[in-house]
Amino acid sequence: MKKFLLSLILLVILPFKVEAASYKITEQLVEADILNNGDVKITELIVMDGTFNGYEKTLTYTNDLLNNDYYEYNSNIYNASSLELLSLQAKYVNNVSFETINDLDFEEMEKVVYAENGERGKYTMSTNDGGYTYRLYYRANKQRVAFKISYLLKQAVVKHLDVAEFYWNFITPNDYDDIEDVEIKVNLPAQDNSSDFRIWTHGPLAGEITKLTDNSGALAKIDYMEADEALDIRMTFNKNLITDDLQVKKTNVEALSNILKVEEERALKANNLRKELKSKRNKTIISTVMLYGAMLILGIYIYFKYGKSPKSGFYAKYNREFIDDYNVEIIDFLMNRNLTPNAMSASIMNLIYKKNIKLEEIKSTSKEKDYTFILDNENNLNSSETILVDFLFHKVGKSTNSLGKPIFTLADLKKYASGVKTCDNFVASYTKWKNDVLTIAKNEKFYLFSGVPKIIAVIVVILAFIIYSYGFKNGVDFILNKIIIFPALVFFVYCLFIFKKTEKGSLHYDKWKAFRNFLDDFGLFKLKELPEIALWERYLVYATIFGLAKKVQKDMNVKIKELNINDTIYEPTYIYLNLGDSISNSVSRAVNGAYQKQAANYANTHSSFSSGSGSGGGFSSGGGFGGGGSSGHGF
Repeated sequence: MKKFLLSLILLVILPFKVEAASYKITEQLVEADILNNGDVKITELIVMDGTFNGYEKTLTYTNDLLNNDYYEYNSNIYNASSLELLSLQAKYVNNVSFETINDLDFEEMEKVVYAENGERGKYTMSTNDGGYTYRLYYRANKQRVAFKISYLLKQAVVKHLDVAEFYWNFITPNDYDDIEDVEIKVNLPAQDNSSDFRIWTHGPLAGEITKLTDNSGALAKIDYMEADEALDIRMTFNKNLITDDLQVKKTNVEALSNILKVEEERALKANNLRKELKSKRNKTIISTVMLYGAMLILGIYIYFKYGKSPKSGFYAKYNREFIDDYNVEIIDFLMNRNLTPNAMSASIMNLIYKKNIKLEEIKSTSKEKDYTFILDNENNLNSSETILVDFLFHKVGKSTNSLGKPIFTLADLKKYASGVKTCDNFVASYTKWKNDVLTIAKNEKFYLFSGVPKIIAVIVVILAFIIYSYGFKNGVDFILNKIIIFPALVFFVYCLFIFKKTEKGSLHYDKWKAFRNFLDDFGLFKLKELPEIALWERYLVYATIFGLAKKVQKDMNVKIKELNINDTIYEPTYIYLNLGDSISNSVSRAVNGAYQKQAANYANTHSSFSSGSGSGGGFSSGGGFGGGGSSGHGF
């Protein structure tokens, strides 16, 4: 809490200070000018978009990662002798291009010993092995900043007996930031129309390098580079474009034939790799599309085979007739394919209607009514009713009235469900009763249950993971493959919950639905259209299972007043008609509360805490074999 308050105060006092970086590198444009004395002037333009404090750039003029297998001579010749920083600049931008490099409105950055996050226009420098690291501070809050870095590589070009050569790592792995767009232009000291002018690039296979139209250099482009990828450019050109000054790096070898041999081998490997990747891409696309098609076809098949229920032939809007083949709680399963708390409420109401349970209203000043439920007898109880009676009267109630009859109240039910020590017992007893009802309900064969859709769904999900992993492993950029897990999971859920009614299930479902419509519109019927009042108590049992107890009992009370019936004669009926909603609310709150209490108990007892401080073309594979290197990341 103290850290949060401190952060909030600093945010108010120092609104300009950017702490949390959230950005992307949208462009990295590099222009390298080869000078006729063998030095190379390089200007890099790195564009960051987002919220950040600045950019950290590491420049090296030597490369310890050189691979000597590619060269007959000392590969260290590709290193520069030193690096001279020319300028560090930055500015806010909208769009950039190579022409932006020549803009005159860049802000020159000031070298300091120390700077803080949130400052602007300052940089620090540190020395590392074979180069320097520059930390450029230029705050941005949902803005784009172009960092312009210019430096001079001394003796970066090597002059062989037959050709001059420039071989440089322009981007080395940084383990931080991906780059969305990379363009590198290398300019020769002059035009070169000779056959010595050759270019190669090594890095991601998706890039391309071409000669400039006037043969004065080359341009390499790649749409996207990941943080762990490298990119280098190798050029051979007419050696006469480089002077014979003593400072120029020279060898005593005819290098071009060996370079051509090496690069031909690398190009062959790259082309083979491209073919392999193309094959893998085609396999990914084909398998992905096939799986999408399979999910569509299988989805249709499963619907008609395991999901489309037969027509019942019953089309009436209302039905007043009871179906006496099963207890009322079975209807809850038929309508919902599961049991809700309404099932227990209706079962209690049914036991009262069947005269197994008697009740007395408890006189209280409280707005919430309560009743004493008295177990009068256990005649003609089925297995689930026996479980329910034992639960209510021998676990929840645990007491008797003056006649020795077991009793319980709605208050007892609420207390038992919410008790720290008893909520588990409540859930266990409720689950036991629920499972018994479900067993009886399933025996009615309202639904056809099959494991085939689930097996198909598991196979589809496994195939989706395999196809996705194959595409991801091989870097296949195919949107349908990238999102294939999601539709596979949707298909899995679809198959998991697919169901089909039997002919009996469809008929009973439609009849009970029409019966529900009758109860829902009970208040709209005239008295002469309604059954005799002796059946209304039973109607209320079914109104409870449909969640209509409150509405139906209100309609019934209105109708009773219209009948002008003597209250004394029908006192039991009056009590019963006002009971359904109270039971429904109490049971629903008890069941939900017990589960919540159980979850809370589990969380409290299981919680834990922790803390802690050629002439152009595509790219060859690899990268990072030239001299020096350049890497960077935002902060």
